[in-house]
Amino acid sequence: MADTSTVIAFDGISKTYPNGTVALSTVSFDIPKGTIHAICGENGAGKSTLMKILFGLEAPSAGRILLDGAPVEAGAPGFAGTHGIGMVHQHFSLIPALTVTENIILGHEPRKGVLIDRAEARRQVTELSARYDLKVEPDAPVSTLSVAAQQKVEILKALARDTRILILDEPTAVLSPPEIEELFNRLRGLRDAGMTILFISHKLNEVRALAQNVTVLRGGRLAGTVALKDVPDDKIMEMVMGHAVEVARREHGAAIGETVLSLKSVATRTREPADLLHDVTVDIRAGEIVGIAGVDGSGQRGLVSVMSGFLRPASGSVAFNDKDMTRADSHAWRDAGLAYLPADRFAQGGAPALSLADNAIAGTDGNKDLQTGPFLRRGKIAARVRAMIKEFNVRSFGIYERLDSLSGGNAQKLIAARELATKPKLLIADQPTRGIDVAAAAFLHRRLDEAARSGAAVLLVSADLDELLRLSDRVLVFFAGRIVADLPNGPSLTPSALGPYMLGLETAR
Repeated sequence: MADTSTVIAFDGISKTYPNGTVALSTVSFDIPKGTIHAICGENGAGKSTLMKILFGLEAPSAGRILLDGAPVEAGAPGFAGTHGIGMVHQHFSLIPALTVTENIILGHEPRKGVLIDRAEARRQVTELSARYDLKVEPDAPVSTLSVAAQQKVEILKALARDTRILILDEPTAVLSPPEIEELFNRLRGLRDAGMTILFISHKLNEVRALAQNVTVLRGGRLAGTVALKDVPDDKIMEMVMGHAVEVARREHGAAIGETVLSLKSVATRTREPADLLHDVTVDIRAGEIVGIAGVDGSGQRGLVSVMSGFLRPASGSVAFNDKDMTRADSHAWRDAGLAYLPADRFAQGGAPALSLADNAIAGTDGNKDLQTGPFLRRGKIAARVRAMIKEFNVRSFGIYERLDSLSGGNAQKLIAARELATKPKLLIADQPTRGIDVAAAAFLHRRLDEAARSGAAVLLVSADLDELLRLSDRVLVFFAGRIVADLPNGPSLTPSALGPYMLGLETAR
């Protein structure tokens, strides 16, 4: 007799791809109804593959899924909609040019005859927003929304079809602490209303704050399912990694050199609120890691855009190694010694459909080691890319594999290898460890530290306040496009101490 308290049962799920890659091997565990169940594991452990099978995007090679005790045909057309399963992907699937309403109703538009009933669509989105207390502006183009607002749209899109099972893949990756707490309160409300939520995350503090149970995958196999109240964090980390992992805090006090980057009274004029800056003055010196904190949309994007040549100031000045860069474009910044790890590793950091080799040499035009005249030296390129993959421990099946076939952490390590190979004078790291596992994050943290100790000036933008405090020599807090605090790092600087500045309640300037 079926256990009616179990809503999802994975029974011996395996997935092997045509190239021989084994993503999952005989994974079996149950998820109780009306709970928040966490899924943890390294990048490439099989978490996303398992969720794609549950969502119906892929079919298992072996095994079966049972919903409410009955076997179902995973991978069948319309599977997710038929069974009330919604999914919010780590990398948003919204269409920027469409409005909030158009994105939410896409694929199941209400119609009046052959035409879309836009009034009814707007009413449905407004009602959905009120029902789940996720406030959005129905008529706003998605391109104008902050990341936090886009996430609300993604969640509403996932809830728009009588959803009873909700999958969330790294939903807090770019949210500030207040936004995370707001999201968690909404998820607890959905759970209390009877929804079952699968929460994929690398952040154990969030897993512990939200979930009742956690399932750990390692190397495509089940490492275990445990009640969080019964195990300490170090035990879960051992389940994830197969060994103990030490997350070290950067030692401060290394030699700080001369000023590398200087912004004086910089302001921008733009329609995008996230790009607005007002009277921003900041210096970053060689050997220094300067952290940028703030609620999403507070000016971080504008700062990075100005410092990389994608946005020119309306007033003020920008100097890089004493050279005026106020009107310089992105090519001039690269030529001057900038390396950039962008927030979106696929949309901005690389070309998803191209090979690892092509992505690893992007930006090297004119490098005589890699080309002779207009002709690429394929042998030299292959040797260089293989060395980068080995040094940065990028897990792949060869240099000609597509970038989008890698897990997020491995893609980020490849992009980091490319950028750091230039031995930059200025390094911008924008959300460098978003959505990647603790081992990959620790690896990238060491590389950022090494870059600073080698003399680079480093700007670190992160929504993860623990990451900022672990790495930064000082932290600048942005609010409404202005720097409201410039705080030296030390034992007294904590996430809770940063909170009032991030919310505009205090200033220290």
